[in-house]
Amino acid sequence: MIRYFKKGQVVLKEGNTDRDAYIIEHGECEVVKNDEVIATLGKNEIFGELGWLQHIPRSATVRAVSDVTLRVIKAEEAPLFMEHNPKALIPVLKIVCSRMGEMLEKMSKHT
Repeated sequence: MIRYFKKGQVVLKEGNTDRDAYIIEHGECEVVKNDEVIATLGKNEIFGELGWLQHIPRSATVRAVSDVTLRVIKAEEAPLFMEHNPKALIPVLKIVCSRMGEMLEKMSKHT
């Protein structure tokens, strides 16, 4: 499934419990936490993966920096995806670990 968002539109809102993940096909999105942009994501980057994998509320807000085209990975597809494509999870898990490391580093600088 493909979804389109205009510049400035919110794609995900922090605290929401929707569980889809998104891959950027065109454009850029920014990840916002506590009114601070913590990341800018572009083509072929994924977001929403924690909610998709773990069924947890959204940890940040994501909004379109430009008009964006997103490929949606539906939450209900996750079990089949994991069962039939376990090797495909490795890049997603690397992203999750990398982002967690970056957040821990930022948190340690603020203390």
